[in-house]
Amino acid sequence: MFAASQSFLHALLTSAVFFCGTGTVSANWFTIKNDTGKAIVVQEMVVVNGQVRRGKPTVLLAGETLREFIPGPTVKRIEVFDQQNQNQATWSGNLGCKDENQTYSVGLAGGKVVVGQVVPPKK
Repeated sequence: MFAASQSFLHALLTSAVFFCGTGTVSANWFTIKNDTGKAIVVQEMVVVNGQVRRGKPTVLLAGETLREFIPGPTVKRIEVFDQQNQNQATWSGNLGCKDENQTYSVGLAGGKVVVGQVVPPKK
């Protein structure tokens, strides 16, 4: 009887430490949505030892999203290309990534490609 109650007490204390001891988990998801109505190519660039390195190009069809987990605050250098002409970037710029979920929309304004942050509605 004593061993059973001791095991139960040990399990109860372990559960309490587990559930009370966990802090809040930050959700640092970085999302780019294609709102242009046509296929685009998104590519990240990073500077390593003074040289620009290009990441893997990702094709996004109309309405598709690219989602990536970012472990901490950073600045992403992004280029957007038209899928039909991948020699010339239609948009290039830096996107600030904070310690929170962020969504950017790639769209068209006046015939030009624009990228803007989507502000989530307040709860």
